[in-house]
Amino acid sequence: MPRELKEEMVDIHGDPPFGKDGAVLRVLHVVLSLDVGGLERNVVNQVREGQLLGQDVSVVCLERPGVLASQVEALGGRLLCLEKPPGIQLSMVRRTRETFRQLRPDVVHTHQIATLFYAGLAAKGVPGLHIVHTEHGREAYASRARTRWLGRLAGLQAELFFCLTEDMAAHVIAHRIVPCRKIRIIHNGIDITRYQQKSGSCPLRGTLGIPHGATVIGTIGRLVDVKRQDLLIHGFSRLKGTVPSAHLILVGDGPLRSELEQLVDSLGLKDSVHFVGYQPEAWKYLHMMDVFALTSSSEGMPQAVLEASVAGIPVVASRVGGLPEVIDDGRTGILFPPGDVDSLTRSLVELSTCELKARRMGAAARTLVEFKFNIRRMASDYHRHFLELTEPRE
Repeated sequence: MPRELKEEMVDIHGDPPFGKDGAVLRVLHVVLSLDVGGLERNVVNQVREGQLLGQDVSVVCLERPGVLASQVEALGGRLLCLEKPPGIQLSMVRRTRETFRQLRPDVVHTHQIATLFYAGLAAKGVPGLHIVHTEHGREAYASRARTRWLGRLAGLQAELFFCLTEDMAAHVIAHRIVPCRKIRIIHNGIDITRYQQKSGSCPLRGTLGIPHGATVIGTIGRLVDVKRQDLLIHGFSRLKGTVPSAHLILVGDGPLRSELEQLVDSLGLKDSVHFVGYQPEAWKYLHMMDVFALTSSSEGMPQAVLEASVAGIPVVASRVGGLPEVIDDGRTGILFPPGDVDSLTRSLVELSTCELKARRMGAAARTLVEFKFNIRRMASDYHRHFLELTEPRE
């Protein structure tokens, strides 16, 4: 990876970089919706932290508000929804342009390539706007030629193209979405204060009927193919042969729930596997876990792994996407080859039966995330780039 793509490191304890002469910087985030997911939580975090950095923050949802929209408004951000119908709607360019003229942002920050397509075209009719984009995933370009062409067309409009990981940036370059000179890497950040109170006696254990002292394996994520919770269930089934008292918690919902529940029944695990569904405050379930597992076949930079790490929970994860940039294998967690249930099982057994090793890994993971993936660092990195774009040229 070229040196210029390395993330910019800043002092997270320093003074926030306000605009020139203390002026407020108007930042507008554009998303399809604020439904639950890492991208959407990233935007909510930028609303919170951006205001502390001197930003006037707004969010435009092109399709629908989503369940996290209320959090934006509760934080003091401005939220609008344009209610775009399904499919390509060129009329949305005009509506988006009208929104830009109404809100008068200095920087428009898009998330998802479709939002960059509409925002980029809309910005052509509004002088003085700076368009930047954050890429949150990596697989769409590899699997669909139409998405690659849309990405290249939309990428022409972005002055800067942010990626969450080096792996993601390399993927964008390999598919010629934007030239290297536009790319910057800014790792995801999280609000570390929320996750630091880990307690094995979490009262949620009692509500699920999990005995005190039982080993709990957990995961958070939508129940969809790419997350491979079926692999986790098979690995957990094998773990039970070594740790009979172990329990598994799956936080999240999705189209595969019924299929996964049938798998659990077929393996005779109904009494020790708990589907708790979508939880608006899923982080609370971290405090009842002893080991966090992520068995995805593809990932960008999953926020759930950062949250588990800062809570001091050792992580077992498949070696895909940006996960090797988050987990120092053998020191802050364990990486296993994607789809390898034998390696997954060995890793779960190792951390479930060696408490000292698990505790050391959890502590090392917390230290790494507190320094490298702090939400204030992320917001400050974005803000500095915004200021560089908006500073008057000599």
